[in-house]
Amino acid sequence: MLIVKLKPGKDQPILNGNPWIFSGAVDKISKGQEGEFLCRVLNAKGQFLCQGMYNPFSQIAVRVLTLGKEPLDDSFLEERIRSAVKLRSACIPRETTCFRLINAEGDELPGLVVDLYGNVLVLQLSCPGMDAFKSRIVSILSTLYPDCTIHERSDTKARTSEGLRVQTGPLLGALPDGDLMVYERGIPFVVDVLTGDRTGFYLEHRRNRERLQSLAEGKDVLDLFSYTGSFSVCALKGGARRVVSVELSAPAQALLKKNSDINQIQPFTWRHIKDDVARFLSDERSTYDIVVCDLPVMGRDTAEYIKIHHLAMERLRSGGILFSLARATSTLSHVDLLKVIWRAARNSTKRAKILEPLFQSPDFPILPSHPQGIQLLGYLVHIQ
Repeated sequence: MLIVKLKPGKDQPILNGNPWIFSGAVDKISKGQEGEFLCRVLNAKGQFLCQGMYNPFSQIAVRVLTLGKEPLDDSFLEERIRSAVKLRSACIPRETTCFRLINAEGDELPGLVVDLYGNVLVLQLSCPGMDAFKSRIVSILSTLYPDCTIHERSDTKARTSEGLRVQTGPLLGALPDGDLMVYERGIPFVVDVLTGDRTGFYLEHRRNRERLQSLAEGKDVLDLFSYTGSFSVCALKGGARRVVSVELSAPAQALLKKNSDINQIQPFTWRHIKDDVARFLSDERSTYDIVVCDLPVMGRDTAEYIKIHHLAMERLRSGGILFSLARATSTLSHVDLLKVIWRAARNSTKRAKILEPLFQSPDFPILPSHPQGIQLLGYLVHIQ
């Protein structure tokens, strides 16, 4: 096992529970066998701190697995995976067959994501250490879920930044023929686990979709960046009078149409528009009671976020509700999103009030010592 020794004063984040050790904190590394990745981490005085996975090619030099000295063997992996499974049994609603089973650092398994879609487990590995555990992980999952196919979607930017090649394809069994249909709170959706965003579906939005459904009765709803229409479906299931969905991606639009069909939604209640959101909002003159704005990452500058929020607010009737949702990045936090909402309202004729925060679903746990685990930012905003 490798020995990683830290520079003086660099041990406090680990003692505070942060699972990442950056390369700048490392003083010395013992020589090990080629490809060796498991390591023990010592402070500057040579005292034991933790065990983890070392990667010399990453800014995150060590991903911490445990503060203890237990063997990092199959039993260790199985205990962590079983713990994640047990947590989901307490937080997944009835009639739901799609959810995140393992959420990387949030489940103390850094670099490992596993999503469940019916009888398909989708595996995503994003660091060399966890990649080396792949066969063991598949074996453990196949024991816990013997009826499931296991498919790999290790195609994230995080993986390539760690010096790994993209890996996709079957690991155990084969994907079912035809469309893969799953249920969220009894609502059916068609998902694409081969090429769809994330691993096929925005699972982290389950609670936010449910919140929209609770507010939608009798309302006119505009769903921006609608992807495959999951927010739109939930709005209509909640009794929305009409929904307009705007999405530029043709493959996403095709799945949106399938989700409309399997939910037997009347065409006159749901209008699907293939367009750039900013262009659509600039030309649109209709107003709505609710606007869902699920923003993709838009770069380091918040100007584009402010522009889209401003245009979305202009489409809301007085007393309307804005679902302001965005991906957390190194330059966009909850506080930053609040500033975006404030500036967008200031630039318009509207007044904004925050009603409640919106967050990722509980199957996406985070460590309080690791705010980098926050993936989703959001606010429910009253617009006057």
